[in-house]
Amino acid sequence: MDTETRTVEANGVAFECVEVGDGDRLALCLHGFPDDAGSMAPLQSRLAEAGYTAVAPYMRGYAPTGSAPDGDYSARALGADAVALAEAYTERESFDRAVLVGHDWGAVAGYAAAVRSPETFDRMATLAVPPRFDALLVRHPRQLVRSWYIWLFQARGLAERAVRWQDFALVEFLWGTWSPSWDYPGERIESVKATLSEGETVENALAYYRQFVGPAVRRAVSSGSIPAVNRGRRIEVPTLVLAGAEDGGIGPELFDRAEEAFDARCRVVRVDGAGHFLHQERPGVVGEEVVSFLTGSDDTPWGDAAGDDATGDGDATGGGDDATGDDATGDGGDAAGGDGD
Repeated sequence: MDTETRTVEANGVAFECVEVGDGDRLALCLHGFPDDAGSMAPLQSRLAEAGYTAVAPYMRGYAPTGSAPDGDYSARALGADAVALAEAYTERESFDRAVLVGHDWGAVAGYAAAVRSPETFDRMATLAVPPRFDALLVRHPRQLVRSWYIWLFQARGLAERAVRWQDFALVEFLWGTWSPSWDYPGERIESVKATLSEGETVENALAYYRQFVGPAVRRAVSSGSIPAVNRGRRIEVPTLVLAGAEDGGIGPELFDRAEEAFDARCRVVRVDGAGHFLHQERPGVVGEEVVSFLTGSDDTPWGDAAGDDATGDGDATGGGDDATGDDATGDGGDAAGGDGD
């Protein structure tokens, strides 16, 4: 399928966007760390086949997208970027509807966007990061250990050197730890290394983590308590939340309370045989789940995505051990984690 690249100005940043398909609906596909827009290619193809124009921007600060002019890499800024990109594309192309797919930091951006502007996206699919991660993090001692890299990234200078050391050996280590069963393609990780090698991409990517931890610590100190999972505004956009059962970066148990962040339908699916990069490890299974939910053709409440393989043949099966429970209308939580509301 043909791919086109263009630069789009949104929210004061020049975004390099990779476009696949020419459908009359917009699917905004947002990547995470350590990654780049190329990671969304498998999902873009599936979405394009389903009638979407699938757009994957390099996130703010990830070259060739420009750096944040104000140095803001907070969840709030990421959410504003998503809304502004959707508005820019919709204004130019007159799309009938817009949906969002976000992985890792892209998921954080999605949660923040849904709180900021509930009317922008009809539905969302988020991968690998649950809503209200900041509150969940301190409630799971094992997750504090899994998130050791977040604490490393607070050390200015040292963190930058650690990421770049030995041709980004840390990136390869994180990929192998977070997705232990994935024999990732060499060209994919080389693309990510090339992205991180450009300009101040490493510094910008680490700023995401510093601006996530700083506000969370300040809130905890000022309030004298850890943040509540069920505080803040609820998400009003129907959302599919996917978690890899083998994720070594974020434990699947952190998704058990995902429904508390929503005042709309929330379906949580655990993908067996996949880790943190589940959309690349099992593109057939994850693609089917995402497309079915976003097009409104899948009304099953929750389940495990098992399937037969990761190449597109497998199908997702409901049932099994549940990841969260039924459709969510709980008491809610702050959408993005960090300062997303």
